[in-house]
Amino acid sequence: VDADAWGPGVVRVLGLEHVDGVGWEQLAGSHGRLAARDLAHHVGVDDAAAELSDLAAGTLEAGLAVARQRVGEDAHLVRLAVVAMGKCGGHELNYVSDVDVIFVAEDGSHSSLALATRIAGEMMRLASDAFFEVDAALRPEGKQGQLVRSLDSHVAYYQRWAKTWEFQALMKAPPAVGDMDLGRRYLEALEPMVWTACEREDFVPEVQAMRRRVEELVPAAVRSRELKLGTGGLRDVEFAVQLLQLVHGRNDESLHVASTVEALTALADGGYVGRDDAANMTASYEFLRLLEHRLQLQRLKRTHMLPEFDDDEALRWLARAAHMRPDGRHDSLGVLREELRRQSHRVSRLHAKLFYQPLLESVAEATMGLPVGMSAKAAERQLAALGYEGPESALTHLAALTGSSGRRGRVQRVLLPTL
Repeated sequence: VDADAWGPGVVRVLGLEHVDGVGWEQLAGSHGRLAARDLAHHVGVDDAAAELSDLAAGTLEAGLAVARQRVGEDAHLVRLAVVAMGKCGGHELNYVSDVDVIFVAEDGSHSSLALATRIAGEMMRLASDAFFEVDAALRPEGKQGQLVRSLDSHVAYYQRWAKTWEFQALMKAPPAVGDMDLGRRYLEALEPMVWTACEREDFVPEVQAMRRRVEELVPAAVRSRELKLGTGGLRDVEFAVQLLQLVHGRNDESLHVASTVEALTALADGGYVGRDDAANMTASYEFLRLLEHRLQLQRLKRTHMLPEFDDDEALRWLARAAHMRPDGRHDSLGVLREELRRQSHRVSRLHAKLFYQPLLESVAEATMGLPVGMSAKAAERQLAALGYEGPESALTHLAALTGSSGRRGRVQRVLLPTL
C-alpha cells in the first residue's frame, strides 16, 4: 500500500485540491495508512473499525462544509444534523461499507427543507465520490421518503408508523456531524421509543419475520460461504445481541451501547449472558470481522463472500492475509479451514444458547438458593420476547423441570437449551 501517495492521488482525481479549509488529503492518506498498519497486524480489528468510523465522520464533516459552500445562498444559516446509523453509528465500519445516515432539520418550512435537502444531497455526492458511499435509505419511509425531515416530523413518524426493525436500527444512531445540539435532541426524543419497542404487540412476529427475510436473501448454495448473512455468520451474532438489548434495555441502561462487542460485555456483566458464552461469541465475531476486512482489502470491493472451499490458492491467500500460522497438525491453509468450521459452528450454537442458558441458570440458582444472575422479571421479559404468551407460568414450569438436584434435573438442564 503506497499510503502516502494514495491520498493525494484521490484528491487530484476528484479535483478537490482547490477546495479551501478541508483536509481531503489528510483524510485519504489516513485511510491508506490504516490499511498498511492493519495488514502488518499492528492494529486490532475493533480498533481498525473504530478508526474507519472516525474517518467516515471526518469525510461527512468535510463534505457538509463543501456542500454549504457550493449551495451558497443562505446555506450557512440552515440548522442540519447528520445522524450516523448502522456500522458507522456503532463505530464498527468496514473498509468498503455504506455509511448510513439520517438527516434532521430544525425548520420544517417548505423553503428551509428544500434548501436543507440540496445541502444534504450535495454532501452525499461529495463524500461518496471521495471515499465512502453515503446511504440515507434507513430514513423514515426508506428511499421513498423525504431525504430531510424536521425533528417534529421524525418524532411523529416513529410514534405512528415505524416498524420494530426501525427501532432496532436506532440502537446505533449517534449524532455525527452538523448541528450537534439538534442531533442530541433527536436522540433524546427517540431513545425512549427504542427501549420500549419490545412491548409492542407485534414485536415477536416482526422480529421472527425479519430474521427469516435476512436468511432468505442468501441462496442456499452459498450460505456456508457468506460471512455476513449466512448461517453462523456476523448477522447471527448481531441479531442475537440486539434482541437481548431490546428485551432488557428498558430496565438496564448499561445495555444502551452501540458496539456489538461492548454490548456483549454489558450483557455478561448484567447476567443476561454467561461470561464464557460472551467471551466465545466475541472471539468468533472478531475472527469473522477480520476475514471480512481482508476480503474487502484485496480488491477494495464490498464483499462478504469466502472463496470456494476447494479453491486452495484463494484460501491460502486469505490465510496469509489473516496471519494464520501452522499449528503442528495443519499448514496455514488447513488451520484456516478448521477455524472456519469451528467458528461457524460455535456462533450457530451460541446464537440459540444465548437466549436459553441464562434462563435455566436463573431458575436453577433460585431453586437451590444461590445468588441469581438474571432476575425473575428479566427472565419473564426474555421468555416473552421468545414468543411465550404466559411468561410467568412458563418460568414456573422451567423451575419445576430443572429444580431437582438429582439426575433428572441435571438431564433437563442439558436438554432444554437444545429443545
